[in-house]
Amino acid sequence: MKNPKLNWVRLPIKSLENCRELGGYNTEYGQQTRWHSFLRSSDMSQLEEGDISFLEAYGVKTVIDLRREEEIARAKNPLAERETFDYNNVPFMTKSIFDITKYNEDHSDFTMGDFYIDLLGQKQAVKKIFETIYHAEDGCILFHCRVGKDRTGVLAMLLLGLAGVERKDIVANYEVSYTKLESLHDVESTLPVNFLYSHRDYILKAYDYIIQTFGTFDKYLIAIGLTEDMLDAIKVRLIDDYHRQHELKEHLAKS
Repeated sequence: MKNPKLNWVRLPIKSLENCRELGGYNTEYGQQTRWHSFLRSSDMSQLEEGDISFLEAYGVKTVIDLRREEEIARAKNPLAERETFDYNNVPFMTKSIFDITKYNEDHSDFTMGDFYIDLLGQKQAVKKIFETIYHAEDGCILFHCRVGKDRTGVLAMLLLGLAGVERKDIVANYEVSYTKLESLHDVESTLPVNFLYSHRDYILKAYDYIIQTFGTFDKYLIAIGLTEDMLDAIKVRLIDDYHRQHELKEHLAKS
């Protein structure tokens, strides 16, 4: 499973619309993000037994559910009941988005890009998510929200950014979500249209906010309370042969 094109493709899981790899992306020092290390997904409440077996065989050990309690009550993740998975609920949401129907009124110019910046301001939630990743046992980590586009997309951006993946590839990873999520096409009449799409401008607004405000993804994560040692450990999970990349980075810094 080394073909980098596979990270554009939804995994063959019938009950998941948008479950994809973060493996196979090139990093700034010539490495690749590690396969079977991180999966991003949409709602998992309809998982069938065969699909659960597939995820077990794929190596998934840890699940991070980014939804609020009310969302979980309506659509529980069946992996929470399985002893073979370490299930963690870390709500990742802002008050500004609780009732998105209000943005249908008065031609509001609030966009998903604004929401993503609000999410990045949820420092305690982001810190807890990354602490969960840091403490997770060896194996694949699967993270998801309800749709698998927005909260999941921001976390995917943070992980790929931390790994040193190019800006254009991070954007491409985000943009494909709307195509994968056929269920969104059926609700366009009830939600603001701009909230349904995965336009590049939305994730770019969040990406550029981090770079312009903090300089790097590492510095953003350190600013919210993570340590360099924690980030190094997470990068080991993220990047193939990370130690060689780390040595090259240090060598370039001294030269």
